[in-house]
Amino acid sequence: MRLRRNLALIVFVMALAGCGGSPLESLGLRSSDWINEPTVPTTIAVVTTMPTVVAAERLLWANDDLGTENPEDVAAVLEQVFARRQGDRFIQASRFEIAAALDGVTFPDLAPAGAEWVSSQLVFDNDGTVADEPSAAFGIWSAEPYSRSRSVAQMVVLKVSTDQETASQLASGEVEPSCALFSDRTTDQCELVTVGSRATWILSSSGGSTVVWFEGPYRYELFGRSFVPIGILRQMSDDMVPLASIEAESS
Repeated sequence: MRLRRNLALIVFVMALAGCGGSPLESLGLRSSDWINEPTVPTTIAVVTTMPTVVAAERLLWANDDLGTENPEDVAAVLEQVFARRQGDRFIQASRFEIAAALDGVTFPDLAPAGAEWVSSQLVFDNDGTVADEPSAAFGIWSAEPYSRSRSVAQMVVLKVSTDQETASQLASGEVEPSCALFSDRTTDQCELVTVGSRATWILSSSGGSTVVWFEGPYRYELFGRSFVPIGILRQMSDDMVPLASIEAESS
């Protein structure tokens, strides 16, 4: 009996060997096939940079319909603007009229992001001549001018004064650039810096900052409310273009 069982065992082992390979190697594969590392979905964060400035040519000029482009008769232009006076020395005027009245006047080629409109005025003395202090004023707005409060929608104000005497004294070295030039202003702080190659004054107060510089016969004062970064004002002051050359959008 024992001999017979041993012979049967030998036959069984030989049969397994005849199958080739490793007949027991697949044991357990069924259970391991579905045990995998979990797949974790991944996302790629895309960093976007919001623009801080916009090109001036994208702005709408509220008064462009008041005067025609390239007016030739300056005296007639001034008479036409002064006729609009309604008691205020600041009289609404188109950029074409201002460019004709103030030869070579410039305007920033950039504006803070969110700006959409520009208001523009020529300033007159009572005798009908253009005033020196200031000669023109511009407002840069996030909404149509005067449709909302200035403190909310008027982002930047640019005043241009005719100050040939001081400009000449600074250019000749007769007067040194210093904060003493603006000691009569109500400001919390005055800083003299160089923007480009030009002496520039930064006057700070609780309501905002004003960047002041001289170019040609004019003194430019660029005021930004407290929510406009001073870096943008400096960038605007360093990127001025002739007012007459701006290709503005039509309102």
